[in-house]
Amino acid sequence: SVVIYLKPMNKDTKKGIFSLIILAFVFASMGVFARYLNTSLTILQQTYLRIFAAFIMGLIIFYKALDFKKISIISFKEWSIMILRSITLYLIGVNVISQAFITAKYSSVAFIGALPMIAVLGFIFLKEKLTFQKVLYIFIGFLGALLITVKDYAHVFNWGSGELLALIATVSFAVSYIARKWQGSILNNKEIAVIIFLISSVLLFLMSLLVGESLPRVSNFSNFIVPTILISALFNVANLFLTNYGFQKVEAVLANNILMLEVVFAICIGFIFYGELFTVKEFVGGLIIVFSAYQMNNQSVKA
Repeated sequence: SVVIYLKPMNKDTKKGIFSLIILAFVFASMGVFARYLNTSLTILQQTYLRIFAAFIMGLIIFYKALDFKKISIISFKEWSIMILRSITLYLIGVNVISQAFITAKYSSVAFIGALPMIAVLGFIFLKEKLTFQKVLYIFIGFLGALLITVKDYAHVFNWGSGELLALIATVSFAVSYIARKWQGSILNNKEIAVIIFLISSVLLFLMSLLVGESLPRVSNFSNFIVPTILISALFNVANLFLTNYGFQKVEAVLANNILMLEVVFAICIGFIFYGELFTVKEFVGGLIIVFSAYQMNNQSVKA
């Protein structure tokens, strides 16, 4: 057997990688909540309710880690970055990608979502080291995602308004993720999550009113709508905290490939909840993504 000796990885980086793997699973599961809530609430309504519930849960879960005295010493730059992340992650990202899935073919939106925007923006804005090996494993991971997500290759490049919206959402999500690197050390990851939840829920609520939506009626909360909102809120708390922690500890290019595991987890969730059997092509695609993430991790350790 061949033994490869790598430079030891620090504990924070290991924790960051593990948090991103969990985050990929959380990402994959969010569609289950959105699909169910869409039967009773508009996209904006369900989003601001989920995010406001996440704000309340964040206050409860993270209470001991929150220092409210810091509010007065947060710099203008820090506030600006958190507002930017709120807008790009929830106001634009979540709403635009939801609209894209309605107006465009699923395969086209999935193809655009698999584009390595996080890695590209990491190279451009964070000046992360660009090597041939990293570009190679990004491309390999992207090919794996294509095998899983794209069903109709003949129409992948036939873009309309829906595909354009998907591209905007993909870039918007990536901006929010890498913007974590621009934040200072005044606030911890839990405080950042709670503040972004508050900002985002207010912005989403105001946007809902501006586009002419009414407040949700009591009849909208039938069946398991309220429990679904609460469970979804809990997942959103995990989502944003893991995003903050993972992108604080791990370089964007490695995070990009780890988060491609989302499509692998999505296959598993589709099988468990909807009885969707995975194909040989999807299984091979999943193996390619896992291989790509593992090799990208090795490249980061060597760097």
